[in-house]
Amino acid sequence: MAAGIVMALAGWAGVAGAQSRERREDATGRFVTAAREVLGVPYTFGGRMRAPGEGIDCQGVLFYAAERVGRCGWKSFSVLPTVSVPSGELGKAVEGMAPVASSALDVSKLRPGDVLLLVGFDSNPAEPAIGELAGRPVWVWHTGLYSGGGKWIVGDHFAGRVVEVDLAAYLVAHADTYAGLVVTRMEEGPRPRRCRRHAPMPKPEPRR
Repeated sequence: MAAGIVMALAGWAGVAGAQSRERREDATGRFVTAAREVLGVPYTFGGRMRAPGEGIDCQGVLFYAAERVGRCGWKSFSVLPTVSVPSGELGKAVEGMAPVASSALDVSKLRPGDVLLLVGFDSNPAEPAIGELAGRPVWVWHTGLYSGGGKWIVGDHFAGRVVEVDLAAYLVAHADTYAGLVVTRMEEGPRPRRCRRHAPMPKPEPRR
């Protein structure tokens, strides 16, 4: 009888684990799909597409996607990585990749929907360093999300618009600016510390 109970519990644990995995994959899949809706939108620093002609920035892309996956508006999420990462607003920091040097990143270990925060050695007076690389403090200066197949989606000031490009090639091209990255991973969707309900960012018109 005891063996039967153990087997039953193991079976239930397996079912629960599978359901949790399905919820995670559903949430991250919708996160990536939503981010692709803004591909091609012009880059505007601080932009949230609030008015005609206003574009979107790197954080705006994440917030746009997050509010379409969860129930909370984009104003629920902190713009400070040193607040959002420890609190797990857009996922928990992935062990071994928080931060990791660009040259040491194994892209095959990333999952679609992972949030990528690019870090550099230039200090940001607005917040403390998020970690260290090679014994030196680093600050977050750019962000986007991994979309799979070695690519990431980013509201990019270099390209002047939201793009989906090869991650490894991007890191090499901008190695003088970004030394590494912090990776966070959502289990079942975004979880802001405080949920604010308000009108979402508008869905952009399809771009030709």
